[in-house]
Amino acid sequence: MDIKDLEGIEEKALEPLKKTILFYSDCRFFAGCENMIANFLNSQILNDEFSVAFAYRYTELYTQGLNSRVLDSKYKRFPLRLMKQTNYQRPMNYSFLGFIAHKFFFAIYIFFNKYISIFVNTAILFRFFKQNKIDILHINNGGYPAAHSCYSAVIAARMVGINKIIYVVNNIAQDYQHPFRWLDYPIDFFIKKWVTFFITGSEHAGKRLKKVLKLSEKKQLTINNGIKKRAITLSIEEFKKKYSIPENNLIISVVANLEKRKGHIFLLEAVKQIVEQYPPASIPYFIFEGMGPEKDNLKNFILKNRLTDYVLMVDFIPHIFNLLNASDIVVLPSVANEDFPNVIIEAMSLGKPVIATEIAGIPEQIENNNTGIIVKPRNAFELKLAIMKLVSNPSLIQQFSINAKKRFDTYYEESISVRKYLDLYKSII
Repeated sequence: MDIKDLEGIEEKALEPLKKTILFYSDCRFFAGCENMIANFLNSQILNDEFSVAFAYRYTELYTQGLNSRVLDSKYKRFPLRLMKQTNYQRPMNYSFLGFIAHKFFFAIYIFFNKYISIFVNTAILFRFFKQNKIDILHINNGGYPAAHSCYSAVIAARMVGINKIIYVVNNIAQDYQHPFRWLDYPIDFFIKKWVTFFITGSEHAGKRLKKVLKLSEKKQLTINNGIKKRAITLSIEEFKKKYSIPENNLIISVVANLEKRKGHIFLLEAVKQIVEQYPPASIPYFIFEGMGPEKDNLKNFILKNRLTDYVLMVDFIPHIFNLLNASDIVVLPSVANEDFPNVIIEAMSLGKPVIATEIAGIPEQIENNNTGIIVKPRNAFELKLAIMKLVSNPSLIQQFSINAKKRFDTYYEESISVRKYLDLYKSII
């Protein structure tokens, strides 16, 4: 061995060990807010700079989603058994007084369940954090407050000396008007003190969070979510054939859980108006993809108004980019509880114009009358006008498509978001 070999050994020995980032999430299934988790775990540049680990509440449904989206096994995975969170379920077939009594006693149960679960999960996470070397804790889940264990994660992290905490808020923060939030105030005081940075996907959500928690400007940052295009396994012709879609009709798709907040009923009312006012040859074909509690109501509306020739409801399409790719236009008629919907930028990644409502961060995603059309929420008439404006003008669809793809490539491509987070991590180490 000569002197050059010895020098090489010394240099290698002096190389600093990688810092560890632990991503943490508590979500029942791999929802849209989890897309950035997939981006982080799949990112080569992030894994090159940091030792990456991921801890999450174990459910079979979430694990299936995680496995389908994250194929690399380089990161360390920690599925945790945490105390379950209970949410209010409205009883069926109760009298008015029975409903009030049920809600009262269930409210007491939820209250105690929430704070007991925070305590129990803090103990579980304290033990887990203590057993693992963690330099940065990145919490990703829902709005604010999110799952109860997100409180626990911050508390447990500070108890073991983790003082670099990133808390991502993926929806609109709740204020203190509801009685259930009153007793959160003392916890929120410490959470906002202990978290290094709160991150939101939109400026709208950031302003709301700063107002609710009274955060300083330096404490909150906005980093737009990015998406990575997923596999397209069927051509447009193959997709239409599989789902028996008329070949010559334009396709308008809606990809969203069937919940009241997503506003499907207003889109169906717009479809009803279109069917009543336009000849059959000019009516587009609508595909609703998703499952949820509004399914029966929407089906009944379709049957009652004889829209079955124009609307197809599909519970689940395995490769959702097949549907987006086959669509000419994508619509998201949400009325509440949105922030920065992933389906909008997913559609834009394929050059699809999007019609969506003027709520939350949606106007930050869509350039009105340039990449898509913004309409007022709960307004079937405006939805009808926007749809037919594009349907009757193929050249406008083409121009919006070009602009949408260009905007996606500039702002919302997955590597852009990951790079911004990477710069943030390096700045706080």
